[in-house]
Amino acid sequence: MAFWPLYLARPFASIDRYTHLHAVAGTLWLVLLLAQPAAVHARRFALHRLLGRVSYGLAAAFAGASVLLSHHRLASMDSGTFAAEGFGHYLPFYATAIFVLAYVFGLWFRRFPTAHGRFMMCTAVPLVDPVLGRVMAFYLPPLPSPWLYQAVTFAVATVVAGLLVFTYRGSVAARRALVSFFAVLVLLQLGWFWIAPRAFWLEAVRWFRGIPLT
Repeated sequence: MAFWPLYLARPFASIDRYTHLHAVAGTLWLVLLLAQPAAVHARRFALHRLLGRVSYGLAAAFAGASVLLSHHRLASMDSGTFAAEGFGHYLPFYATAIFVLAYVFGLWFRRFPTAHGRFMMCTAVPLVDPVLGRVMAFYLPPLPSPWLYQAVTFAVATVVAGLLVFTYRGSVAARRALVSFFAVLVLLQLGWFWIAPRAFWLEAVRWFRGIPLT
């Protein structure tokens, strides 16, 4: 539902390769998040460890694809469009940062299965905004302000992350890491309202746009 109107319903050749790369990497990551706990449930621990090694490359591919897609879209904008919409690339910055942070913590606490699993599930938290936001925009009555979409999607993401973080009762070190992750998540979400509208953020995006990546 979220990606049908602007991606799945369009001819394959009409869409740039960076979007395809991002879509494939994101889909494979979600498959991995389902396959790893399924392997543990089936007591196929060797398969779980193999998928863990696969995740190194897949996580890098997903994060890299996100950066490349954001850059490609910025580089494709004319000056007027960039001035009006460039600030919006705070959202892929937020999503990539949270994804990487959750994954790194997941690797760090891989010897603590319950904490490791929660951090791996937290890698999906940044997907709440692009999925739920699109569903709301395409299928529900429009909200009075575009900023309200993130008020809703971030609230949902915060509740999901909060449930994963604050129901953990294991290692003290892992608990502190989970709380730290949650604090960064909330701060970056607030940055959408406090940082993204500022001129200095648009200048930072302009600098990123000027890097010859795509």
